Amino acid sequence: MTWRNWVLAVFGAWFVVSAWLLGVAHIQAYLWSAIILGGLTLLGSLSPLVLHGRQGGPKWLAYVVSLFGLYLGLNPWFYGFSSNAGALWVTMLVGAAILAAGLIEALNSKGSPSSSPERSLKHSA
Repeated sequence: MTWRNWVLAVFGAWFVVSAWLLGVAHIQAYLWSAIILGGLTLLGSLSPLVLHGRQGGPKWLAYVVSLFGLYLGLNPWFYGFSSNAGALWVTMLVGAAILAAGLIEALNSKGSPSSSPERSLKHSA
C-alpha cells in the first residue's frame, strides 16, 4: 500500500459524493457514473491494504483502476452530459487523475509475491 493508493482512494471517494457536492445529482448519467466508478476506484485502491497487507497488491489491479479513470474521463460523451460544463470538466479531470495515478502505481509497484507467475513456479519446485 503506497501513498498513490491513498490518492486514488481520495479521488474515488470524492467522486462518489461529487454529484451532490457539485449540485448535478439531477443528471442521472453523471450520478450513477460517479457512484459506480468512484466506488470501484475506491475499492480497487484500498484492496491491497485489505487483501495483501503491507506487501502491496497485484499490478493488474492498478491497471484496472487506470481503466476506470479512462472510462470516467470519456463518460460525458458516452452518456450525453458533455453540455454541462461543470460535470464535463470534473469528470474529465478526475478521470485523467485516476488514470495517471493508477498507471504510476502499476508501473512503480513491485506487486505481491502471489501476483508473479514466475515466483509461484519457483516456490512450487
